[in-house]
Amino acid sequence: MAATETPSAFDYEAAVADFIVGFRFADIDEAAMSAVKAILKDQLALQVSAADLTWSQDARRFFERPRAGAATVAAEDTTMDPADAGYINATYGHGFEYDDVAANGHPGACVVPAAIAIGEETGATLGQMVEAMVTGYEVYVRIGRLAAPDLVNSGWHVHAVLSNFGAAAVAAKLYGFNAETTSHAMAIALSHASATTEYTKSGGSIKRVHAGLAVRNGIESARLARVGITGPKRYLTGPKGFYRAFIRRDVMLDDARKAFAPDEPLRIPGMWLKPYCCCGAVHAYIDALRMVSDRVDEISSIDVHVQAMTRTLSDNPVAQQNGTANIEELQFSMALQLGLAALGMGNGYATHRAFLDGKIDIGPDSPVTAFARKLNIIHAPRLDEKYPFNFVGEVDIHFTDGTSRNIFMDGAKGMPNRPFTPEQHREKLDELTFPVIGHENALSLYEMIDDLAPDTPLTSLTALLKVVSQTR
Repeated sequence: MAATETPSAFDYEAAVADFIVGFRFADIDEAAMSAVKAILKDQLALQVSAADLTWSQDARRFFERPRAGAATVAAEDTTMDPADAGYINATYGHGFEYDDVAANGHPGACVVPAAIAIGEETGATLGQMVEAMVTGYEVYVRIGRLAAPDLVNSGWHVHAVLSNFGAAAVAAKLYGFNAETTSHAMAIALSHASATTEYTKSGGSIKRVHAGLAVRNGIESARLARVGITGPKRYLTGPKGFYRAFIRRDVMLDDARKAFAPDEPLRIPGMWLKPYCCCGAVHAYIDALRMVSDRVDEISSIDVHVQAMTRTLSDNPVAQQNGTANIEELQFSMALQLGLAALGMGNGYATHRAFLDGKIDIGPDSPVTAFARKLNIIHAPRLDEKYPFNFVGEVDIHFTDGTSRNIFMDGAKGMPNRPFTPEQHREKLDELTFPVIGHENALSLYEMIDDLAPDTPLTSLTALLKVVSQTR
């Protein structure tokens, strides 16, 4: 029975509002707190490191005259209105395809900048900020999971859609809204939800700004609710609500009831952190190709079996055949990323920075493109059926001696079933933070997050995000 067919049986929207109002810092268990600390460090490192990217600076110039306020902008001494700071910091945090993943989206790049910006406005402690951050994360992921995988398969940019809800939930929590005003904030957020994944096919730096737009709009949705603007009661499950409009189907009543049930475990421990600066759908395949990089000269062809959502996000035949000078196409081309992996050129931060700086050529005559042409990308419905929510990878590699090797990856480095070691994550963090905020500030930032004393003023954390040096 679909939720939209039986509104009297269960009020999904009321359950969402009750969750937001009722969630407490004390509800964060040990596993969830470990994930909170990892996401905070990861996201803040990404914000400071991406601040100097071309599109980041373009987006920053959009706010040449920001509204006055107390919210910090990463890698600056500037403060401004939290909606404006949230726009900038979320744009930075999502700006290089390196941010955390859950529910086919990137909740950390929404809830961290939103919670910190509004927390500074309200004078929050670290504990209050984290409480709101986890509240928003859970709302983002639980609403989003019920739309998966249809939302991404329909061409929507999941993060640009769900961040409106996540940021509105964060704002409602920190502003202390009751359930009724919270519901209106969430409903108003639906009016902002938008953006497609056409950037995966034909580029466009606007993709980098999707996170910032959604965070700003989520915060403004809460402010509109605070002054009395109302939204539709059944913004999620109505006949023209979120699910019907975006994925053309209802959610099942049992699924909706479970999503925000009081005994439902927190979803934040299920997040994963990216080791590679590219579409997450490709990561398992990168790990597979790295396993045969010592035989790259012997590979004659590769059959790449993919899920529908992987094909939607990362199959770009034009880039595969012709290469690219476009960073968005590179980061969302499975074939080119597998070429980088197989040839031992790397898929991480340094490689993509070098591409931006013109130090790596991936044109039609490059070795990467030549290797990419050996790939046959094939949709495998059996993978959709068995793994409807999680990205996996399977390849059949054919060698010039007539032998073949099948490799199946049920996850990738950084995913919950193959998590980063603390040393691996630290290596990523140091590469991102040290050149911008300096060793001392970076180490102090990590220590403060690891300790996470709830009564510490949030401003003690944001003071460590100011730029110290620029030695790229």
